[in-house]
Amino acid sequence: MMIKLRDLRSAALAGAALVFVATGAKAEVYSFDFTSTDSSWAADGTFTVTGNEITGIAGTLSGSVNQTINALWANPDFPAQSTSPDGAFYYDNVFYPNGNPQLDIGGVLFTTTQNPGGFWNLWGTGPNTYSLYESASGGYPVAESGNLTVSAVPEPSTWAMMLLGFSGLGFAGYRRAKARSVGFAAA
Repeated sequence: MMIKLRDLRSAALAGAALVFVATGAKAEVYSFDFTSTDSSWAADGTFTVTGNEITGIAGTLSGSVNQTINALWANPDFPAQSTSPDGAFYYDNVFYPNGNPQLDIGGVLFTTTQNPGGFWNLWGTGPNTYSLYESASGGYPVAESGNLTVSAVPEPSTWAMMLLGFSGLGFAGYRRAKARSVGFAAA
């Protein structure tokens, strides 16, 4: 049996497509959704993670007043805990992608556009249990417990590889079907 170059190219393309589809890039962006137990507050958005450090956050808070998350408060002592400038929180900005909880007791510290003088902290208090607190004027006007759902967001390069892989499989199937129909017509 002689292997034709066309068949070899098709097999190589199909194999490469399978590798591209099966290989996932390490996600560095995670979407999150916090819902308080009594449903009075919610937060949703994305974490940008480098290693196990949260290096960026974006999203919204909804409750008695809707707020826009505008900045992560960087941790100069990562991975050790630091204290927020107002002294209201200990935080570390550590993220455990496969942990339960995915945020530890230090949590992530951030600010909102609507409360430039205060801070927000979202942290894990136990398996599947999280807290969201706001500090302002020496108190905690928002103190919620609830659930957090976190999922990886594929990078654009991952989507591109998957599309390339599926396109390659489709092209290989098209070529194979076309070659078979030509072979039957000649016989």
